[in-house]
Amino acid sequence: MSLPVFRSATAAEAVAGSALTLGEDVAGHAVRVRRIGPGEEIEIVDGDGTRVRGTVTAASATELTIDVTAVTNEEHTGPRLVLVQALAKGDRDLQAIETATEIGVDDVIPWAAERSIADWPAKKREKMAAKWENLLGAASLQARRSRFPVLRDLVRGASLAKSFAEADAVFVLHETAQRRLSEALADLTADGSSRLPERIVFVVGPEGGISDGELDALTGRGATPVLLGPTILRSSSAGPAGLVMAQNSLGRW
Repeated sequence: MSLPVFRSATAAEAVAGSALTLGEDVAGHAVRVRRIGPGEEIEIVDGDGTRVRGTVTAASATELTIDVTAVTNEEHTGPRLVLVQALAKGDRDLQAIETATEIGVDDVIPWAAERSIADWPAKKREKMAAKWENLLGAASLQARRSRFPVLRDLVRGASLAKSFAEADAVFVLHETAQRRLSEALADLTADGSSRLPERIVFVVGPEGGISDGELDALTGRGATPVLLGPTILRSSSAGPAGLVMAQNSLGRW
């Protein structure tokens, strides 16, 4: 049976065989919402790979104490999986990053593409970024991840192309592409881990599609337009579909 998972930076300080006290940020939700009490086992993660397992010995709405039974650090194995998600209406962008987190995305880049209907105006940018950050955290806990995705800064238009390095493999999910993503990933992983890129990046455009100028800028930096399959996916499902294929090609799934 899966144990309840909570996030706290203090997880990094835990030592097996000792007590760990957690503050109201964990205790409030654990006790008031989840009804966690003494004698129950829980897990604490810090979002950077540390996972702590322990048994609750004292519980209140302001403080939770556990006897630590195990501490593990889950190292990240490359390459990092990156989703560039264009801002989209109807919370489809939020649906995309939530599912991507469950699948195992490592970095999320919000993109105000030229044809994006939704936008993050300057006065709301901090609030919108916080909304995305909170969703990534909640989805990570739901998926029982110890290492949470990193939310990168918002990029606009064709300047997105400057976000990538030569060591990245960048795939633009585009309906007019001639090459299938499955073929591109097979070539990428054909020689095993010795030649894998540092990052595998998936670029997902908005409802109106990626503009010619944006596509030219991306391909000019070495990006490859690819086709997922015979059907057209929404912006909420294209990125997660690409990530599933990558996880499978890398042998993680």
